Amino acid sequence: MVAGRWPLRSMLFVPGHRIDWVRSVKRFDPDAVVLDLEDAVPKPLKTQTRRTVREAIEILRGLEIDAFVRINRLDEGGSEDVLAVAAPGFSGVMLPKARDAKQVLALDGLLSFAEGQNRLEHKSIAILPLPETAQGLADARQLAAASDRVRGLVTVVGGPISGDVARAMGIVPTDHGIEQHFLWSKIVLDSRAGGAMFPMASIIGTKLDDHAAVRRLIQLARSFGYSGAVLIHPSHVAIANDTYTPSRDDVAYYQGLLQAMRDAEAKGQAAVNYEGQMVDYAMIPYAEEVVREAARRKVPVL
Repeated sequence: MVAGRWPLRSMLFVPGHRIDWVRSVKRFDPDAVVLDLEDAVPKPLKTQTRRTVREAIEILRGLEIDAFVRINRLDEGGSEDVLAVAAPGFSGVMLPKARDAKQVLALDGLLSFAEGQNRLEHKSIAILPLPETAQGLADARQLAAASDRVRGLVTVVGGPISGDVARAMGIVPTDHGIEQHFLWSKIVLDSRAGGAMFPMASIIGTKLDDHAAVRRLIQLARSFGYSGAVLIHPSHVAIANDTYTPSRDDVAYYQGLLQAMRDAEAKGQAAVNYEGQMVDYAMIPYAEEVVREAARRKVPVL
């Protein structure tokens, strides 16, 4: 089974050549770090940055923070990236420009080789495909289903900035984001239908210090079904962690719901009026999920 403490609330991008940033990342408390070997690294530094990323993975392992690596395209150095950085603590690969299932399968095989070469547990390294082409976005379910390493698809939940995904779809992103709603829903559904239960939202397109806008996008991502947020600035981590951690009121409500259902069962009933709403067995799984996550995050309960 692939490693990782899923669901992950926050994944923070760090340029792979900035080892100094990695050493200070613990104070921001991200659940995971994505060490970037792709867009955030100057091309002349990419080869030497692989050694830095391997060192960074070891640092993050000591900090008990999951370490992911966004590699380059497989045919543009990505294969060499994987072989160079595979080491204990390597939690997963973010695959950019993911286009089709063949790419995911090729990466799966490469990871198996790297795990064997470095004496890592088989299937311990996860895959997070990032579809950024029209074909990849259209066939996203196939990406999710291609390998049992795939834990979730990643896509942009963003403001008015045009990147690879926007260009692939031909849309012009706006503040209100209505032109992106189809994509957001599709990627979540494709991810889950393909067996990858933890789709992640990459939050971009806001001013870095506009925390209200960042919170709005993260809350939107959560409401659309994304299990966590991928972030480009450390000040956004606390917002994601807060948004994806059950509140004390949430826990009290769902604990009460579960107790109401137990009481109803004891009376031979399968549905009950709870706080003015009719609830039945269909509501139990989500309530149990919230209570489990609260316990994992050590949320104090009244």
